[in-house]
Amino acid sequence: MSSPAYLAIDAAMLSLKDEYIRTNPQSAAAFADAKRAGVAGGTNRASIFYPPFPLTFVDAEQATAVTADGQRVTDFLGNFTAGLFGFSPQPVKDAVSHAMDHGHALGGGPNLYAAKVAAKFTERFPSMQAVRFTNTGTEANSYAIHTARAVTGKNKIMVYDGAYHGAWIHGGKSAGPLDTPYEKITVPFGDAELIIAAIAEHAEDLAAVIMEPVMVNPMVYLKQVAPSDYLARIRAACDEFNCALIFDEVMTSRLAPGGAQELVGVTPDMTTFGKYFGGGLPFGGFGGTRRWMERYDPMHPQTINTGGTFNQNAICMAAVDAVFSHLWSPQQCVEHNAKGAWFRDEINKLAKAYDMPCQACGTGSLITLIWQHGPVVGGNESGVALTLATTAAVYAAPQLFWLHMLQQYNILAGNPKLNYLTLPTVLTDADYQHFLAGLVAGFVTYKEALTQLACETATAQM
Repeated sequence: MSSPAYLAIDAAMLSLKDEYIRTNPQSAAAFADAKRAGVAGGTNRASIFYPPFPLTFVDAEQATAVTADGQRVTDFLGNFTAGLFGFSPQPVKDAVSHAMDHGHALGGGPNLYAAKVAAKFTERFPSMQAVRFTNTGTEANSYAIHTARAVTGKNKIMVYDGAYHGAWIHGGKSAGPLDTPYEKITVPFGDAELIIAAIAEHAEDLAAVIMEPVMVNPMVYLKQVAPSDYLARIRAACDEFNCALIFDEVMTSRLAPGGAQELVGVTPDMTTFGKYFGGGLPFGGFGGTRRWMERYDPMHPQTINTGGTFNQNAICMAAVDAVFSHLWSPQQCVEHNAKGAWFRDEINKLAKAYDMPCQACGTGSLITLIWQHGPVVGGNESGVALTLATTAAVYAAPQLFWLHMLQQYNILAGNPKLNYLTLPTVLTDADYQHFLAGLVAGFVTYKEALTQLACETATAQM
């Protein structure tokens, strides 16, 4: 039976859903056209699909995107961190234009950009003595996993239940029929003793433990860095049982100049990266110590033979070079994440002032709104626990808030499935204040439904 909170939230959404459909006829038509044209399902990113149709965007600049129906929206989603520098940052446009004018595709051969970019990664991330480039974070994680299997001679990998490491690498219940058929050992986040025992049990054939150095469960990524001592214990177990520790920092590398690993003080064997470093262009990569990367040398007697026409293409290499040189210095990184921490605190202050079941969790410029009144993070003797409420109302609330912010305040507050905010650097103080005003308006407008939700989630349940 549906709870009173869910029924109230669902009723509150009815008019917003109707308004969404009524005000976006061109987006509806574009979605229908895509289906008729042969795009399978009408979208190439079904994981974030929102029924009855997604918004279609036709123009953008800085932090403002324009829909097919002319609505100008402020982007707090940042394409799940890929859009860290807003839309079409000028230094990247200039660099790409220069690369286009001087031969961008020469058979996939070397260019002068690759060495410059590699040096910047190895300088910024001490855990990486050598790197390889790819086109996406998914590819980067695949390469890192295969590298661990090649170097160790073992086959299995360990992942969190609910983990996402790219289009075809999921953990536990999230895995689907298209997942790469690694033999996976799935463990829950947070219980260090259980994870260490699982590493020991499968040590004979365990090639790698791959994880984001943040809190994960099958329903939500908090992007709140995991405790240092917890990660250090897993690090020690990987050393003891000769398996690679891979940190997937495709998203979290933005949290400090040296990534989340710098914040927690734990060094992985390999690190994967991607998304925002391309400044809007496809880019990914991975790196590690000599032990793990030396076999990518074509002259090595046991070389790992790899290809990839676009893995070091001059256009994307020029874009990454521009990002490091103009958009993402260590100081810019620190300042932006400090702004994110301030914004997270402001959200939590307002939620407390209005006694609303809304908590901004995360680290730096990665924030997730969790719609419950009880605590989100707890602890026990063996690790850290996420105490997330599992009522239907908790998963309906993000959709209500997303629709409210989009329709009433012209803001993309994450997506309808999760109010996940990956803050772009180009947001202004006025943008942040506008978001906070919309948050307060949502608290006031939907007070009855949210008060019921608060009662239902006063004590969170796993």
